[in-house]
Amino acid sequence: MKVEDLEDEARFVARNAKHNLQLIKQQAEVIDPIKLDRNIKWLEMMIDLHERDLAAVKAQKQKARLAGRTGLRTRLKYLVASILTFDRNKRKEDAA
Repeated sequence: MKVEDLEDEARFVARNAKHNLQLIKQQAEVIDPIKLDRNIKWLEMMIDLHERDLAAVKAQKQKARLAGRTGLRTRLKYLVASILTFDRNKRKEDAA
């Protein structure tokens, strides 16, 4: 199994950990008491992992946005310039 697959699987489990924890707490009498405590701790760890993962993704997006501001501005400037140039060329062709 690839590392990316393991990461994806861990993210999937972490996303659903809150729901699973809620179900385990609702149906605690069905689960073996020895395993119950261990399962609750594991799900809480997965919830914490998910929250840290979300925070890391948010920080990464924020850093990418800050680093890319000038690039975005330049790209928008070239885009607008190309649109205006195309419009001017179109007008010249219509006038001729």
